[in-house]
Amino acid sequence: MRDLLFVSRELWLLLGLYLLAIIAFLIIPQGTDMLLSILEPKSFISNSLPITFILAAIFCWSISSEFCTRFLIYMTDNSGHRLSPQRVSLRKSNQRFIAQFFLYFPGIIVSIAFIKAYFQNFSDICSSWWILMLVLTGIAFLMKLLKNLYQADRKNRKSNIFHWMHLSEEEKFWTSKLYGIFNDYRVDLHEDEIPNQIKDLPRETILADGSCIPAAFQLKSGPTKLITNKSIQVWMYRIPLKYFRNLILQFIVLVCIAFLIIIIFAFADTSLFQKIGAIAIICFAFACWQVVYTLIHFLDKAQPIPKINLAFRLLVLLWLCFCSYANNDHPIRWIEKESDVKAKIVSEHFKSWITHLEETAQYQNSDEIPIFFIASEGGALRTGAFTALLLAKIQDRFPNFKNNIYCYSGISGGSLGLQYFQSLPDSVSFRNQNSKSTRSFFESDFLSPVTGKLVFGEVLNCFFPFHIASFDRAIALEKAWEASWISVNKNHQNVFAESFDRQIGDDKPAIFINTVESETGLPTVWTNTILDTSVSIYKERDLRQKFQLSIPYSTAINLGTRFPLISPAAMIALNQNKPEQTRLHYIDGGYFENKGQENILEIIQSIHLENYPAVKPYIIQFNFSEDDSIKHSIRFANEMMEVLNGFENTRYARASLTVEAMKKYMRDHFDTSQIINLHLEISIKKLPMNWLLSHTAMNRVDGYTDSLMLLKKDSAQVQQFFSAIKKIKP
Repeated sequence: MRDLLFVSRELWLLLGLYLLAIIAFLIIPQGTDMLLSILEPKSFISNSLPITFILAAIFCWSISSEFCTRFLIYMTDNSGHRLSPQRVSLRKSNQRFIAQFFLYFPGIIVSIAFIKAYFQNFSDICSSWWILMLVLTGIAFLMKLLKNLYQADRKNRKSNIFHWMHLSEEEKFWTSKLYGIFNDYRVDLHEDEIPNQIKDLPRETILADGSCIPAAFQLKSGPTKLITNKSIQVWMYRIPLKYFRNLILQFIVLVCIAFLIIIIFAFADTSLFQKIGAIAIICFAFACWQVVYTLIHFLDKAQPIPKINLAFRLLVLLWLCFCSYANNDHPIRWIEKESDVKAKIVSEHFKSWITHLEETAQYQNSDEIPIFFIASEGGALRTGAFTALLLAKIQDRFPNFKNNIYCYSGISGGSLGLQYFQSLPDSVSFRNQNSKSTRSFFESDFLSPVTGKLVFGEVLNCFFPFHIASFDRAIALEKAWEASWISVNKNHQNVFAESFDRQIGDDKPAIFINTVESETGLPTVWTNTILDTSVSIYKERDLRQKFQLSIPYSTAINLGTRFPLISPAAMIALNQNKPEQTRLHYIDGGYFENKGQENILEIIQSIHLENYPAVKPYIIQFNFSEDDSIKHSIRFANEMMEVLNGFENTRYARASLTVEAMKKYMRDHFDTSQIINLHLEISIKKLPMNWLLSHTAMNRVDGYTDSLMLLKKDSAQVQQFFSAIKKIKP
């Protein structure tokens, strides 16, 4: 075991990548759902490319893992000088075992992950067994191919892989000596064993201590007498890189392939990522970046620049620190203002909006006007799909429903769900087109573009002191939303790609996209209204007024969905046209309060609903789960977990306080029955929090929203909701 651990000591980064692969593919629900999306007949029939790319990625990852493991061991294991021949033989066996294990590890882990995904969802996709068998057969064939490529030919004992790059006999000999192939070679001889006091030792000759110095080795220093024993003289020889010509040639080929893949993926667009799929992208990333790490390690060990010794790993670290300081981070996209659109303060906007509603719907003085304020909790596509699909189905049944929605306040993915529903063209409100369009949108693969840019473009951008938009994963996510919007809403203008300012108007509902300012911790919003003195710290919190920028609709939505590390914080420069700029950063609104009700409460209070006796407000809250406030007691690593849990649970406490404040306000002015909570009662294993939902997961959301529409779940709350909707003027 000690030998095994010693051999593995320089493989810590590679072992970390393998552990990350186990977590990504086997443990977290998001990884399982990604694999499930490949096993579904609908996905496979419409696009079988992801499976092909997965096999190609596993092949690259396997070869990269085996070579990098072996090459790192060659460079770092110099234990042969002090071990007995028996221990050297045992350590060589350990090296071969580790290299062979990592040759097959990628195929094994992905196979197990596919099997887990299938049987965990067996009741819903039992008809997909043939796809699972096809995938496993493909991986088995791939592993057989790897075995044939790497196993020794029994006749000539040569590996079958890369015939034109076989190691020479000298290379094989010296890579197996456990001397560290790029370390200087040392020879110690007693004075009596040195012939005629020569400066250099004979080459290709066995010396008195058993050493044999190849002719290619270059004398670096010597003879030098040891201080402790002056009768012993030492020669140091430098092993030139050309001595391991074929080994380094193999490595150069791998490095070139890795850099080619990195550059292609770094500049790739949304459609290419979606064709390849997130699983294959992650496997390609593991293959490429372990080669890059091995390259840096090689430069440190080999010191290829003559007469100059450089600490390459330290230089890379210092360069990364400099680029982190100089880089312009992740600036948001902004566009030139088409016109000077004037927004109104909230109270004036509501007055104009309600007047417009009364005129268009022809409400009479005696009529009760139901008005809806909708909030949606964070949770990526989990909450977003639930929110948007239920609202779309209600809109299909009650075509005038959207007219009576005054306010949307969303957090993270819930904000995406609300804004997608708001952006639906009015002309699709027939024959269930809203729900069909919504389902198609949320079945889109938003994860692959984000993953591709995260593991390739963003890593590459860390080495540049300036921002490259093509590498930005946040921009990739926004463009994926835009592409999906126009693909499911053909023959319409792409609302997500247009300016958010187009949502300003007396006939438009109030939109509040919640985010948090990192520098101050303040909850902030991007809104199509103007916050006034009725809202606390309104000038600092109203980002659109603060920065005076026009940005795409998708960018505005993404301001509130930046939950690192999947999405980076958004950078906006204050005083952009002045010499001194202040860079401010904005992250997911859920860091402060994950319900979205705080804005709604402030807005309701600021518009003074008591001045509108005909208005009856309803607060509709979409929740991530039935109850996310129940927390388990801390029983392990108390001193650390007490602090971490305190930070994490603070946002839940703020949400609880906001919910209670909303109840108190409604109790004092209206009725608490007008607060309607809609909970998503699907386990996170069946419906993960992710930017990709399998068709199976979407079927679960579809079925659950159908059950709400049929009053089979949350019947009292939904009945109250429908009763209010029925009061809308047709």
